[in-house]
Amino acid sequence: MEQVLIIYSLIGKRGRFLKNIVTNAREVAQLTETLTQKLQTKAQRIRRYEKRETQYSQNKMFKEDTKKFYRNLGMKTIEAREPPSIAETETYWKSVWGEEAQHNE
Repeated sequence: MEQVLIIYSLIGKRGRFLKNIVTNAREVAQLTETLTQKLQTKAQRIRRYEKRETQYSQNKMFKEDTKKFYRNLGMKTIEAREPPSIAETETYWKSVWGEEAQHNE
């Protein structure tokens, strides 16, 4: 008697379950590969959608409020650190402004 394996997957159109009947190991490997490819395709489609959605919202923000756009764009790269102590700040500015320098006129 031949062994039959039924595999249900949720990668059908419109999120419906697909019923796959497998009878041997070769078909199992083939079905696994097919489902993996379908899953990768869906993931790529989601990534494209998210990228387009981000682009759309940034374009809209740039048109409506350029200042806010650049503020949000710059926020991604700035890391919060502890500010320098008051003593360090005073020492730095005293060294900058305390000494007179000769400039070419």
